[in-house]
Amino acid sequence: MKRLTLIALLLAAPAFAQAPGTIGRATLAAIWDLDGEAADANQVIAATALVDDGTSVADADWTILAQPDTCRLIDATIVDTNLDVGSLTVVGTDCLGRAKSCAFAFTVGDDTGVVTLTCDDSFGAYYSSIATVTTGTMTGESDETFELGYTSNSVNGWPMYGKLIPSDADGRWGVDPFGFDEIGFRITTAGALSTTVTGVLAADDAFDRASAGDIIVVSIAGQSFERLITAKASADSVTINNALNIPAVGVGYRLKKFYFSTNPDDLMLVPVHGYRTAMFDWSVDANVSTGGVVTLVECTADQVEFPASARWVVIDTTTTASAGAQVSISELINLETSPYAYCRFGARLGTGDDGDGAPEDINIAFTLMK
Repeated sequence: MKRLTLIALLLAAPAFAQAPGTIGRATLAAIWDLDGEAADANQVIAATALVDDGTSVADADWTILAQPDTCRLIDATIVDTNLDVGSLTVVGTDCLGRAKSCAFAFTVGDDTGVVTLTCDDSFGAYYSSIATVTTGTMTGESDETFELGYTSNSVNGWPMYGKLIPSDADGRWGVDPFGFDEIGFRITTAGALSTTVTGVLAADDAFDRASAGDIIVVSIAGQSFERLITAKASADSVTINNALNIPAVGVGYRLKKFYFSTNPDDLMLVPVHGYRTAMFDWSVDANVSTGGVVTLVECTADQVEFPASARWVVIDTTTTASAGAQVSISELINLETSPYAYCRFGARLGTGDDGDGAPEDINIAFTLMK
């Protein structure tokens, strides 16, 4: 029998069932598979010739072999013999789903080796997907080659359900863990207990903005229920992790998108200032990855310079051994004695070796109390 886990508490219990004094409670991850692998310098493009005005799309000078396994810091490995002038540009999507463009400019001299891409947003070249790779006009090219991928192992990533927030004064984006999109289209299970949820009117495409892995929150007879979308059949039909009985007339719902970022400049933070205590609850239900799963809880009292690692205090770090599981771990943080302003929850694979065929089923939630 499968071990009872936090997911039963996170997604099956009605959201109104909270302890006295609770101010806020939110899910950071639910039945989540943590992807990652060791360094792979040619994951995206294998070593191939640099050509004048080349592209990975229009004339197929290069083939994009695969996408990053998860959002990764992308770099290029170059062999340069005579190239004096030119550029290599990578366009794709960043960790939070926004368009991103980064480039490397060749100079007179030897550019052989691993090179760092410079991005138009002034931050690191973190990509979740890559659409095109192109070169500009070059001079001096003869037998140069490049490959595209990542030369570092998987690092801490920060999972969070919520809604994207506008960029701050530094141009950094983030996620509001209490945020959601209010979807006015009515959804139903036809008045029966079911894990299949459809739109009342098929033409509405009620789940057009939803994806597998997102969370829906519905209110039925004054009670609030949170469910994970495990599969999406169409814009009109999804499957949820636990059955609900939604009246035939339907109800509107709230949508919380899932985000995951390894970019230290993304603001994947839980605001805790003004509260008495903060509690993180998590579980790792399965693990076959070499080196295990490493989880991390950090907090900071500063409201600026979030990426500076020295400003984060490690509250808890735990490693789940390979072929093991860790169920129902809690970390209670006294904010009266340690007046932190923000906390965050990170996870990584111990050796960057992911057991792709066996999801880790990680569940993470936090609670804030006065």
